[in-house]
Amino acid sequence: MTDRPTDLSNINEIYQLSGVEYFNDSIRGILQEEIKDIYYSHRALIFKLRLKHLDRAIYKYRNAKEKTHIFNTKQYLKACIVSAILETQLEELEPIEV
Repeated sequence: MTDRPTDLSNINEIYQLSGVEYFNDSIRGILQEEIKDIYYSHRALIFKLRLKHLDRAIYKYRNAKEKTHIFNTKQYLKACIVSAILETQLEELEPIEV
């Protein structure tokens, strides 16, 4: 069972932390919908979402779209967002060599 007001409050907080408002209206709605879906399926992960992850996800999505036909665009974008969060976490763990 979910606490609806708390979920909406958390989702709105994620929107603010991720910088989704910086995107134009046409893509903002899609991103917000996907963020909400990810919130319910990957709750711990979505709180790490930031603007750099959204930029990376959109970049990956556009590159893939140029190379191949994407049949389920929403699921693919959702996967790109999750992947962007996970990839940047891995990059931050790599040691810096001097």
